[in-house]
Amino acid sequence: MIWLLVIILPLLAALLTAFLPAGSRNAPTIFIFASLPAIWTGLVEVPEISLDWFILGTHFSLDTPRRIILLLTGILWASSGFFAGLYLKEDARNSSFYFYFGTAMAGNFGLLIAADAASFYTFFALMTFASYGLVIHSQTHSARQAAKVYLVMSIIGELFIISALFLAVQSAGSMLLADIPPALASASNGPFIFLLGLIGFGVKVGAIPLYFWLPLAHPAAPVPASAVLSGAMIKAGLVGWMHFTPVGLVTWPSFSLLIVSLGFTAALGAVIIGLLQVDPKTNLAYSSISQMGLMTAFLGLGLYGGFPAGIILPAIALYGFNHGTAKALLFLGTALPAKVGGYWRILMWLGLGLGVLAIAGGPLTGGLWTKYLLKTFLGKTNLPGIDFFSYLLSLSAITTTLLLSRFLHLLGQVEPPKENKIPSFILPWIFLLFAGGWWTMSPTLLSSELMSLIIGEESMLSFFWNPITIWTALWPILLTAGGLVVIFTLKFSFLNRWPQEKPQIPAGDFLYILLWLWRKIEKPFQKAMASLQSLMQSRQSAEKIINKFIDNKKTIQISSSAEALLRRWEVVGISFFIFFLTLFLFLR
Repeated sequence: MIWLLVIILPLLAALLTAFLPAGSRNAPTIFIFASLPAIWTGLVEVPEISLDWFILGTHFSLDTPRRIILLLTGILWASSGFFAGLYLKEDARNSSFYFYFGTAMAGNFGLLIAADAASFYTFFALMTFASYGLVIHSQTHSARQAAKVYLVMSIIGELFIISALFLAVQSAGSMLLADIPPALASASNGPFIFLLGLIGFGVKVGAIPLYFWLPLAHPAAPVPASAVLSGAMIKAGLVGWMHFTPVGLVTWPSFSLLIVSLGFTAALGAVIIGLLQVDPKTNLAYSSISQMGLMTAFLGLGLYGGFPAGIILPAIALYGFNHGTAKALLFLGTALPAKVGGYWRILMWLGLGLGVLAIAGGPLTGGLWTKYLLKTFLGKTNLPGIDFFSYLLSLSAITTTLLLSRFLHLLGQVEPPKENKIPSFILPWIFLLFAGGWWTMSPTLLSSELMSLIIGEESMLSFFWNPITIWTALWPILLTAGGLVVIFTLKFSFLNRWPQEKPQIPAGDFLYILLWLWRKIEKPFQKAMASLQSLMQSRQSAEKIINKFIDNKKTIQISSSAEALLRRWEVVGISFFIFFLTLFLFLR
């Protein structure tokens, strides 16, 4: 029963909150309640079940990596839903936001507990397309553009994903996701199927060169949506990769080197572009691309052999947990500087600083643990160029600190309120501050084998308070902080050219290269289409009759009215919900 509640309660929350009266205080409670089964299932081991009557026969189960990420998503959706109910209480379109928020939550939870391909894809698609409503929520020009790019990239990703799943299921002879990695390891077309999955899920992860939608969509969405987009939903792509990666079963040196190289390219390249942004949320979006790059490199090591899946995949999930909680804390924190005044700002800056330290791998944070894990795995492999990659890992700690220092600087420029006050939505932010800080260091999330790899014979407390461990984590941060102090003290001339109002490189940078290439081929393409149209019009055919009907004034009037109706969120949202239920009934 608990498995179905994980999915059903968010769907009910979507319907209930969509019809709440304006200014209602019930939305926060509803979203918290809807997240509790997911949190419980992430904490407590629940026996797996099979439901023959649900979507072609559904299997629900959890392994250690997905339990960790389910716990992460449960905490983030609960805190962000609590935040959204308070932050958007007076928003004129909050009912549409709540509907898409709850629907995306159901999809996110469902894909994590699904153990068969059909259910996994159904929930993945539900989450992906419901998120469109979150991105376009504000209805501004930038939000519409971001939503358009998001939708196009999502559809492209879905095409690769469904192709990869179809071929993988055919190769495995089974719908169970656990049977896919062994099948790909032995199949002749295994590398090709893996590549399809790598590209499809790479869109959601924000991998190079598929990342450009992310710094457009995440900042365009309202603050609580940005928190779950970057903290929770981006990890769905990581889970998809885990289902398609035969870690410990095969050695693919070329894939391994390619993925590790792309991962470190994203980790360092995203920082450079992020530093040139002027919007704090865009800065954080590039930070997410950077951190997902390190997780990508982590996964690439598993394809070189020597690491069993039972060790490396939970380690990647723990990295995702630390990043997700800290990044959601920072995204929600972008709403605070303009609303928090007086002595409460001390708590605000301390919390934001803790989130920055956790992502940078600072002492006594979960980030120290996860960065140490990646360093340990790098030291235990003979992948070509491993010394260079180890150097890049140390460099990434410096660049991450630099990027997030820029984030804090941008927030510091926000004008604070004059009176000593706090907004009500600081409560879920404080909850996330304490929830993230404790769980990233909890040994109950990891196997004893992985714990032994991390701390050896030491206790967890001894590991964290070890002077060598602390210094290893602290020196990149101190070096960056010292450099920034020198730069700002001496007031170097290049600071005058630092972007203040307009980013030096626009968000979604690679998109503009694609648009430039399109403009180069657009005119020849239009000429070819015009010639083809002229040829078709020169012939007597049914097309002329159809065109005459389309050009009729009455037809145009009816079409305009229908289009206006379809643009209403109630029609789109409820139609999408009915489509999902119909799909469920037909696939029983």
